[in-house]
Amino acid sequence: MSKRIQPTWSPPSSDEKRPKLKLFNSLTRQKEEFVCSRGNCVNWYSCGPTVYDASHMGHARSYISFDILRRVMSSYFGYDILYVMNITDIDDKIIKRARQNYLYEKYVKENRTLNDIIDDATAVVNFYEGVVKQTVDPDKKNTMQKMLDSVASAVKTLKAAVEENNSDKITSSKFEMLKLAKDPISEWLDSKYGSTISDNAIFSKLPRYWENEFHKDMKALNVSPLLNSK
Repeated sequence: MSKRIQPTWSPPSSDEKRPKLKLFNSLTRQKEEFVCSRGNCVNWYSCGPTVYDASHMGHARSYISFDILRRVMSSYFGYDILYVMNITDIDDKIIKRARQNYLYEKYVKENRTLNDIIDDATAVVNFYEGVVKQTVDPDKKNTMQKMLDSVASAVKTLKAAVEENNSDKITSSKFEMLKLAKDPISEWLDSKYGSTISDNAIFSKLPRYWENEFHKDMKALNVSPLLNSK
């Protein structure tokens, strides 16, 4: 296969005297002197998070790295930077997570009988065993198996508390089982009732919450303020 030929690069010109900044040009595949096409203004677009869960250290590293580069360009090289970052607030991951959260919270609030909860928990364990078996990634499969073992153990503890008719143990073991089994229960409920969920408010609640948490994290990390694009 012949090597792709890149189009000709026609760089902007400038007579301004400033420290020279060189960046790798993906068009020419070499370092080029950076020259603004509009005076001193730099428009910078950056991909941002998909807000369906908490930010982690990988996010922190990325946004701090970009912020360092941005500060260097602004404070040392003197450019006026308009920095815009996309935040994805609707996609398949968000839709699925929002749907599962809604179904789980609804299930917990319904105050089902102990027999129903135990029957459901047994069905959840059987369902999740199938999910684990179908998982190919070894690390993910190992994590899911550990979760499954914890849930199965919690179900046994709840059954034992019911047989003892110990109200305190029943309350605590029921709470512990529902907490440990949140992800498997959510997956199970979604497989049964997910297609019935269509309220847009359910799908907007989750990203609004995690977007707000993301901005709190960025402020705590002292990342420069952002302009958001959705």
